[in-house]
Amino acid sequence: MTRYEYDEEASKAWHMDVVHEVDDSPVPVSRWVDAMRRLNTINDPLARKLLALHRDCGAGTGVCDSLDDEPDPMDRRSTWGCETTSLIADHFGVAYPQGSSSDRP
Repeated sequence: MTRYEYDEEASKAWHMDVVHEVDDSPVPVSRWVDAMRRLNTINDPLARKLLALHRDCGAGTGVCDSLDDEPDPMDRRSTWGCETTSLIADHFGVAYPQGSSSDRP
């Protein structure tokens, strides 16, 4: 499944509309579990507290989930649960598995 996202920052910088193709295919559960295990190896105390606050974001019950939206459950998402989790993971070099085309049904 593919969707398109408008890149507001790039559009402003390039003075034209910039749209990125985003793969919405579900990540294989085993790859998601592996990514979560790697995320759980982060030992920084502040990062651990922030991750605990944002643990359920993207599952529909987290602090970043809007009541008006119906976010996909984590096993159907193609990114981390929220921007906070994504920033922490990126800082510590923990990549969310996007999978290859051979991983998709």
